[in-house]
Amino acid sequence: MTEDRILSGRELFLARLGIGLSQGLALYFLYRAQDGVRFWPATQGPVFAPLLMCWLFIPLLTHSAFGEMRWPRALVWAAFAGLIMAILAVGDVWQAWPQDYFFRNEKWMSQAHILPSFQLLAFGAACLFIAHALVVGGHIDRKFAASYGTHFDVAWKLTVQLGLAILFVGVLWLLLFLGAALFNLIKLDFLLRLIRREWFSIPVTALAVAGSLHLTDIRPALVRGARTLILTLLSWLLPLITLIVVGFLASLPFTGLTPLWSVGHASALLLSTSAVIIVLINAAHQDGDPERMPPKVLQIAGSCAAIVPLPLSLIAAYALYLRLAQYGWSVGRVIVAACVLVALAYGVGYLRAVWPRQPWLKRIEEWNFSVALLILTVIMALLTPVASPSRIAVADQMARLQSNKILVSKFDVAYLRRDGGRYGKMALESLTQNGSALLREKSRRALNQSNPYLELPETPQSFAARVSVYPRGQRLPDAFVAFSTSEKSRSEIMCPSDCEAALIDLDGDRKPEILLLGPYSIQIFREGKKGWELGGVLNAPIGCKTFLDALRSGNFTVASPLPPVWNDIIVAGKRYSATDRLSDSNACPKV
Repeated sequence: MTEDRILSGRELFLARLGIGLSQGLALYFLYRAQDGVRFWPATQGPVFAPLLMCWLFIPLLTHSAFGEMRWPRALVWAAFAGLIMAILAVGDVWQAWPQDYFFRNEKWMSQAHILPSFQLLAFGAACLFIAHALVVGGHIDRKFAASYGTHFDVAWKLTVQLGLAILFVGVLWLLLFLGAALFNLIKLDFLLRLIRREWFSIPVTALAVAGSLHLTDIRPALVRGARTLILTLLSWLLPLITLIVVGFLASLPFTGLTPLWSVGHASALLLSTSAVIIVLINAAHQDGDPERMPPKVLQIAGSCAAIVPLPLSLIAAYALYLRLAQYGWSVGRVIVAACVLVALAYGVGYLRAVWPRQPWLKRIEEWNFSVALLILTVIMALLTPVASPSRIAVADQMARLQSNKILVSKFDVAYLRRDGGRYGKMALESLTQNGSALLREKSRRALNQSNPYLELPETPQSFAARVSVYPRGQRLPDAFVAFSTSEKSRSEIMCPSDCEAALIDLDGDRKPEILLLGPYSIQIFREGKKGWELGGVLNAPIGCKTFLDALRSGNFTVASPLPPVWNDIIVAGKRYSATDRLSDSNACPKV
């Protein structure tokens, strides 16, 4: 706490209580506005998204600022942070696909996109956390770059407060549900119905967060003790992770890097390991006070650990380079590239901090401040068109198409629809005018696709090309291939990628049914009076190699179904069948 804070303990409590209540009511209003039949501001994304981002995060920032600053300055800082969040939210909505689609009343419906993306929620929260720690630290020391000890205290205090607030809210709701269960024992469900009401649950959660932040703020010894305990426990994990990573790096000359490339998430795993090591090094170093210098074993482990982030990030960068050379930029790879940049910065600085040995890792203090500014810059670039992942990915994929690095038949228009946002939409619209006949058709279908995550065959020909038919030499009926691209098949055919189909006469009419062997089920399609339709699902093991090989080779027989062991139960005209547990029809056969 600072000496110039003018709010008394009671005033501070009432202020935080009012902010928490206002946050809860505002979030409930925004929830009701977008739930079901929308009303303003949920009808306008550039208004709704900024309001949601500000009411989610700025009250939390204000709770903390009131504990460290004079209230006028706290309000100015909160207003400035809210303005930045609002601008980023407007840009986020603008860059997204303009419409959201949802399934209701047995049909697809669309409405204007209004919700902030996960990237904005995650990166925006990280950006606010870092910026708030820097601003509060600078305010306490009255200079732009505060002492490392001040920044360390502010950042870790806020971390522990947020962690305890999450724990407090979790226990609160556990107790509420426990109480509801107790009342249910005596046939009273009023508490259960109450806690399921959004007008109760949202404000109560916001008030609980405000109360927990206030309690931890007025008891700094509690937070300091929890911080010390957490950091001490984490610091003793440093020798273990150092031994593991050093052993991993020492093994690479013997195994080579080739095994890494067979893992699609190698870069993410390497970067995550670097992040863990950096956190543990800082847990051991703490604020750098000589009185809290860790034992010699931790100093040795920390010095060794400070060397490994650089080689880990260099390997991650090389893995990313290989992916880019093969497939080009994607949204995920742009984000990974940003993480690689930050990891390389940490790696260079921490390697430099190993020497001189005394004072131990002193140089990481100034370097942490510099990298914090770099992280803020990178996040702001990612959340704006400057380095928008969707913009970069779409532009690169279109450039690869124009330079013939991607065949027209292999060009993934579904990716532009799914991850390209507004930039993908503009690219698809351009392809409908300037692309080849195949690209024009695929782009038109992608633009009209209601569910971007459901991979649909673009044409009957492309669907038939990715379905392997058994027995060998057979082909799918033309009517079924045409059915595969119809509106009706969208919710029936579960074949998102390459599939297999077995032609088997299951009903004895001398006309084969189609068993579509998809990744999630074995569907049975039959030709009825109105054309092809989904007839049922085969109760068989999906991943059983013995069963699938038998279907492929024809090494099976068809038999009439066994009579049921149990009679059916009919209620209001609907029939319910029992299953004989003794007949395990879904087991993998043993040969």
